[in-house]
Amino acid sequence: MLTATGKTFLAIGGACVVIGVLLGYATMLALGIALLLAVVIGRLWIIQRPRVSATRVVVPERVRSGRPARSQLTVTNAGRRRTTGGIALERFGSEQLPVQLPSLEPNESAVITTELPTSRRGVFTVGPLDVTRADPFGLVRSGEPEEGIAKLWVHPLVHPLEPFPSGVARDLEGPERGEALEGGVTFHTLRDYVRGDDLRQIHWRSSARVNKLMVRHNVDTHQPRSLVVLDNRAASYDGNAFEDAVRAAASIVVASMRRGFEFRVITTDGVELDQRMPAGKVMDRLAEVGLAFEGSIESSLELAQGDLGGVSMALITGIASPEELEHVNLFRDRFDVLTIAQFTQVGGARSQTVRDATVITAQTSEDFARAWNKITRPA
Repeated sequence: MLTATGKTFLAIGGACVVIGVLLGYATMLALGIALLLAVVIGRLWIIQRPRVSATRVVVPERVRSGRPARSQLTVTNAGRRRTTGGIALERFGSEQLPVQLPSLEPNESAVITTELPTSRRGVFTVGPLDVTRADPFGLVRSGEPEEGIAKLWVHPLVHPLEPFPSGVARDLEGPERGEALEGGVTFHTLRDYVRGDDLRQIHWRSSARVNKLMVRHNVDTHQPRSLVVLDNRAASYDGNAFEDAVRAAASIVVASMRRGFEFRVITTDGVELDQRMPAGKVMDRLAEVGLAFEGSIESSLELAQGDLGGVSMALITGIASPEELEHVNLFRDRFDVLTIAQFTQVGGARSQTVRDATVITAQTSEDFARAWNKITRPA
């Protein structure tokens, strides 16, 4: 097929021939014939294109960001002549990686190992291999990409975190500060009614006495639990701050999974993850999550209304407005521990208006992990 340069040569050459013939310009005619002849020679040059087949295996298929991953490419000469070798292009996501192909006899195979870049989180398609042949002037190119492809999941980097301060309580007699998961059968205390509460838990006698709705705060004293709300709206972040926010969310989730604690993750565009999913699937979804242009913190909390009341909640966001954070106050009484992590790479995260909340303002996930562990580490 003609390249962009080849098409230009063909168009200009044809125009020069027509002008030269019509106006009798021998020089113009000679130039046009030379350009057209270059295209014809280029086509003859690549008439014997390489015939190779390729299959690949990515090892491992799932890897933590920054860890090594390789593509093992098996290339076979499917033609009847020896190939000359050369450079082919292996597609990796939106990029192309150069691959040095050896010279191969007919039906001979070779295994080529290529290091894959894993510095960026995401799900990447590896392949197909683009084996083409072009003429010296780059006018004509032949060959089609091989169809075989594989996938690589690059999971977000995680930092070792201490659990939430109340996340380690397993007192069978009941915690002293309402630290266990709400919704169990053990009565702990009364608290103000919050929109979304089960109406069957309203304590009418106490409500009449204080002239406002009061509900029973029942807890499960056996199973710690965490709710993580990840703000993935594009408008909330500057620079690469969102990647650090995903790392923070992943670190909390991995800390919960390693301890066998229950957790739930909700993104502002509606993705939900919890401990009932296989750990690998949870990390796959965190590798896939990207910036969105819809959703809100308010809608995420409303989505979690039927499941609110865990011992701890973490809101991970970027430059959230005070009005958005104010909405968290409607649910504040449902949690004994509330942490708000604000990521910004230019400084000046807006102050929060949520009462009794721990605020961590960080530029990187490493800063977040240090601050989190300082706050949550037992004295």
